[in-house]
Amino acid sequence: MRNYPSFPCLELPLRCYLSSASQDRRVSCDPNGNISSSKNRQAWEEWCIVDNSSSCVSIINNAHSDRYLNVDKNGRTSAPKNSADGQGQWTIRKCPVRNTYTLQHIGNKGYLQCKANGDICASTKIVEEWRIECLSGELCFISSLETANRLSCHPWGGKLSMFKTWRGWEVWRFIEAGEGHVRISSWTHDDKVLCSDANGKVWTTKNLLGDWEKWEVKLAPDGLDGVVIRSVSHDRFLKVGASIGTCKGVAGTSSTWKLDAGHGRYFFLSFIAHNKRLSSKKNGSIFSTDNRKEWEVWEVKRVQNGIISLRSEAHGKYLGSDSKGHVYSSIQLRDSEMWKIEEVSDQSGGVVLVSKKHNRSLSRHTDGYFHTIDGTATTSEAWTLEPRMPDSMTGDQMRNLAIGGSLGILSIVTAPFAVMGLIGGLGFGSAGITSGSIGAGMMSAEAVAAGGAVAAGGTVATLQSIGAAGLGLVGTSASMGAGAVVGASVLGVTALIPEKSSSMVTTGEAETNDDIIPISNRPFCEWRSW
Repeated sequence: MRNYPSFPCLELPLRCYLSSASQDRRVSCDPNGNISSSKNRQAWEEWCIVDNSSSCVSIINNAHSDRYLNVDKNGRTSAPKNSADGQGQWTIRKCPVRNTYTLQHIGNKGYLQCKANGDICASTKIVEEWRIECLSGELCFISSLETANRLSCHPWGGKLSMFKTWRGWEVWRFIEAGEGHVRISSWTHDDKVLCSDANGKVWTTKNLLGDWEKWEVKLAPDGLDGVVIRSVSHDRFLKVGASIGTCKGVAGTSSTWKLDAGHGRYFFLSFIAHNKRLSSKKNGSIFSTDNRKEWEVWEVKRVQNGIISLRSEAHGKYLGSDSKGHVYSSIQLRDSEMWKIEEVSDQSGGVVLVSKKHNRSLSRHTDGYFHTIDGTATTSEAWTLEPRMPDSMTGDQMRNLAIGGSLGILSIVTAPFAVMGLIGGLGFGSAGITSGSIGAGMMSAEAVAAGGAVAAGGTVATLQSIGAAGLGLVGTSASMGAGAVVGASVLGVTALIPEKSSSMVTTGEAETNDDIIPISNRPFCEWRSW
C-alpha cells in the first residue's frame, strides 16, 4: 500500500493545531513536556510539522516548548527535547472523503488517539482521524487591477479598505483549506479572516474554520491580466467598487486582482559559515557586515530556468564576478552578473551561488572579503536567503510602544517587525527593536512566515522561500524523493486525493488511493506562469 507524501497542498514546515475529529480537542504540550488535550487554540497547542522529504516521514515539533511529539512502546505520549532515534517521527496520511488525516508513529506503529476523557495516546487497533488546522501559508499582496491599490486590513481594528502602500497590513496569508481552496487571513491581524455572504458583503471574522471563509483563486478570463478570487460557498467573486464586496460573475477589472509575494522578492544574503551578510557600496565594491540594513537587501529575480540575478535595492546594481574570482556590482546585467542557484546536500538549509559564466562559487574569505572559488562547491560555501518582509504592527502594538512618548509615531510606523511576536514560534526567543536593523531571531521567524525558514526546516523550507520568489525548484527533485508531492509543492504543484464514498475509519489500515490530481495554480505569487 502506498504512503502518501505528507500534506499534499500544504507548505512545510507547517504551523498548525492538531484537532481530534471525534472529540474536538487539540493536542497540547506544556514546557515540561507533558502531553494533554484542550479545547484551546493557544501557544501550547501550536505544532510545527517538518517534512523529511526523502522518506515521507514528518517530525511534529511543539512551537511553544520546542519539544517533539512522541510515544513509547506502550503507546504513552511524551515530548522529548530532541527527535533522535526515531522519536517524534510520524507518517501522516490523507483520509478519503473528509479533509482529515491519520498520524501513525514510526517506532510504535500506533495511531495518535484522543480518548473520551481527553487523554492522548497511540493505538495499533484504533485509527483515529485528525483535522490539521493550518496557521501558516503563502504571504501575498492583493492588488486591484482597476485601482492599482492593495487590499488592506487596517492596523487599528482590522477594517477592510484599499490603500496604495505596500505595508504589512496589506499582506495576506493564503492558508490551504483542502480541495484546492484557501482561507485568506491578515498577516498583521492573524485573527482576521476574509469572509463573505450571499448578498455580496465582505468583512473579516475570527472564524477560521467556517465555510463562508473559503475562497478559490484562479486565472481571470481571457483578456484580463490577473486572477479572480471566488467565494466557494456563494459562487461570487471578490471585487472593488464603492466598497469591497462580491459580484455574481467576473465583472472585468473590478473583480480582477494581482498577487505579489509578501517579501517583494527582497532578501538578505547570509553566508552560513561566518553568519555575515553580503553588502555593497555605491562605488560597486562588495563587503561583508553583521547588519541587516538597507545596503544588505538584494532583489532576487529569475532570468531563466535555474538562473537568477541579484540586484542591490540601495544602489540598483547587479552582483557580478570575473574569471579571477573578484566580486563587484554593476549597472549592467550580463552573463557575468547572472548566477546559478543550487542545493546544498546537507541539513544546513542552504544553497550555493555559482557564476553562470565562470562556474565559480560565491564564498567569503577568512580575511572578510567576498570572492568566488573554483571547483565543486561544498557546505562551507552555503548561503541562506532571508526574506525581507515589510513592517507590520497592530494598533494595540503601536499604542503600547507610544506609552510615555518614548517613541514618535514615525519610528513606530517604520520600525520593522517591532513587537510583532514570533508568528511561527519554532522555539526562537523574542527579539526587540534594533536600531535600523532586524533582530536575528525575529528575522528567522519572519522567514518561516514568508514560506521558508532560515534557522529551521532544512533544505525544503529554504527552497520554499526561493520558490515564493518565483525561482522555482532548482536541481532538487532527487532530494525530494521519487514522485514526492511535497517536493513538488515547492514549485506550487499541489495534489488532491479524489473524494469517494467511505464510512468513518475505526479499525485497521486507513484507506488510501493512488490517484493524485495535480493542481498547477501554486505558488499564488507566480500566477503569471500558471
